[in-house]
Amino acid sequence: MIYTWDVDAAPAAWVLSKLFGIPWVARYLGSFMYNQMKNVAWKVRCWQQVLAYKLPADLIIMTDDGTLGDVVLEKLGVDRDKIRFWMNGVDKQAFSALPPKEIARQSLGITTKYVLLAVSRLDNWKRVDRIISAMPGVISKVPETTLVVAGDGPERHALQKLARELGVANHVRFFGAVRHEEVPLYYAAADVFVSLYDVSNVGNPLLEAMVAGKCCVALDVGGTSKIVKHGVTGILIAKEQLDSLDQVLVSLLENQPLRERLGVNAREWAWQHLKTWDERLEQELLEVEKLLSAQLPHRAWPRKGWSQRSGVANGE
Repeated sequence: MIYTWDVDAAPAAWVLSKLFGIPWVARYLGSFMYNQMKNVAWKVRCWQQVLAYKLPADLIIMTDDGTLGDVVLEKLGVDRDKIRFWMNGVDKQAFSALPPKEIARQSLGITTKYVLLAVSRLDNWKRVDRIISAMPGVISKVPETTLVVAGDGPERHALQKLARELGVANHVRFFGAVRHEEVPLYYAAADVFVSLYDVSNVGNPLLEAMVAGKCCVALDVGGTSKIVKHGVTGILIAKEQLDSLDQVLVSLLENQPLRERLGVNAREWAWQHLKTWDERLEQELLEVEKLLSAQLPHRAWPRKGWSQRSGVANGE
C-alpha cells in the first residue's frame, strides 16, 4: 500500500500505485482552497491542489478542520464513496484532570488576575496579531490581564514588536514552543482561550481547549460554527466585528458565571462528540484494512489493536 501525507506527494503516489498495482491512500490536512473558489481562475491558481485531489486515490482521508475540504472535493467531482471526512482526535486523558488555576499560574510565573490564551504556530494566517491589537482596550478596562502566547514561528518577532508599539509588551508573554505534555498547564492557567485564524478555527488547540472546559472565543470563518455554538459552547465573532474584540474579551473577563457556563458546555460537547486519537486511528485502520482486503482477498490481516504507547499497530 502507498500512503501519502498531504498534497505534494500525490502525483508520485499515483504513478507508483499504477506501476506496482497496489492501492493508494491519500491523507489531506484540510484545504485552503475553499476561499479561492470565489476567484474565476481558482483552478489555475491552485493547480497543485486541484491535481492532487483529482488524481484517483483508492481512499481519500480529508481532515474535517473547518476548512470545508469536503466541499472542495465535491466541487472537483471526486468520488464520494472514496472520501472519509474526519476530525482529528484529541488526547482527552491529558486534559481530564487539569491542575488548579493558581498552581498552573505559579508554575508559569504569571501573577495577574486574568489570563487570555492563544496556542498556535506563529504563522501570519493564524492572526495572533488580532489578539495583541485588542490588548490596549482590554487593559484599559481590566488592567490585571496577561495574554499568554504558546507557540513559535516566523511571525514571533513581528508580534513582539507589535506588542511593544502598542505599549502592551508587559501584558503579553511569549512562551515559545511548548512540549505537548506541558500544554495542559497553559489551559489550566487560562480564563479565556482565543483563536482568530483566517481560514478556520477548528484546529487542535480549539478542540483541546473545549475538552479542557475553557471559555473559547473564535472567529466565525469556515466551518467553525459547526463546533462553537455562539452563546452556548463559546463566543463567535464575525470578521466585521473584530474592532469590538476588546469589548467582547472584557465582558467575559468581568463575568465569571458566563465564562464558567460556556466552559462547562464546551467540555460536555467535546467529551460527547470528539474522538480520542486511539478511536480516530482505529477508524482509519479499519478503512485501510477493508481496502487491502478488497485488493488482495487471499490475504488475512491479523491485528491485535492500536498501541497508544508505541504509536504503531500491533500485529501485522
